Amino acid sequence: MNRLIKRIFLMLLVLILTEVNHPQNITSVRGLSNFSLYNTKAEYVTSEIVSDSFFILISVPDSYSSGNNRYPVLYVLDGDIAFGMAASISRYLQIGNNISELIIVGIGYGKLDKTLGKNRLRDFRPTQEGGAENFLKFIDDELIPYIDANYRTVPGNRTINGYSLGGLFGLYALFTRPDSFSNYIIGNPNLSWDDYSIFNYEENSREKISDLQLNIFISVGSEVSEEKYFNPIDSLVTNMELQNYSGVNLDTKVFDGSDHLVGPPESLSHGLISVFK
Repeated sequence: MNRLIKRIFLMLLVLILTEVNHPQNITSVRGLSNFSLYNTKAEYVTSEIVSDSFFILISVPDSYSSGNNRYPVLYVLDGDIAFGMAASISRYLQIGNNISELIIVGIGYGKLDKTLGKNRLRDFRPTQEGGAENFLKFIDDELIPYIDANYRTVPGNRTINGYSLGGLFGLYALFTRPDSFSNYIIGNPNLSWDDYSIFNYEENSREKISDLQLNIFISVGSEVSEEKYFNPIDSLVTNMELQNYSGVNLDTKVFDGSDHLVGPPESLSHGLISVFK
């Protein structure tokens, strides 16, 4: 009797091991030829002002094709790496009714290699060596008109999101052409370029900003370098708060335990809620 039980046990063990080592084959795979994550379109847009082409990613809401509604636009710098994050976070927040549906435009270069850093330095820095002035003109005078002409946008409801060096550029846009956007989401801006010249831009911007209705969100992580990030950002925010702009909603946040590379999704998530609340 014991031998029979052992044989049955061994047979069952063999069957189990056979199933584990020989899983069932997939019988059918169906490709989706027209699939587009977040209804995304990608194209290169050539700028006469910068004399270069930019890789532009455009995501429209799921409801875009079923009606005639117009939508606010979120412009995302560092689009090669930040666009997917922005499209995902926006949809999470839309599901929770934290923000309205958006058209999302990522501005990138179509690559993630060492040359990307050179292009960022060229376009984001408001210095003699940098080309922030031309890059802002490209966005303001070429890209935005193109998006407004080809998509159902709300022209007066634009948001720009920039982080680190992109955050510096976002502040440069705010201080030089503040009416380009109605909302500014700035995360961990690197203010040190050209001996902290961004402070001069802020000082010279006050008359331009005083009559505008703007929502500004500026964030920093608690674990970033105090010398490079935290203290300069704190000083700049203090200068802005002292102006008591009647039409400006300036919201700031320190993310506890957050370092520089952890910050982008935190900054964008809280920034979107802040500027659209």
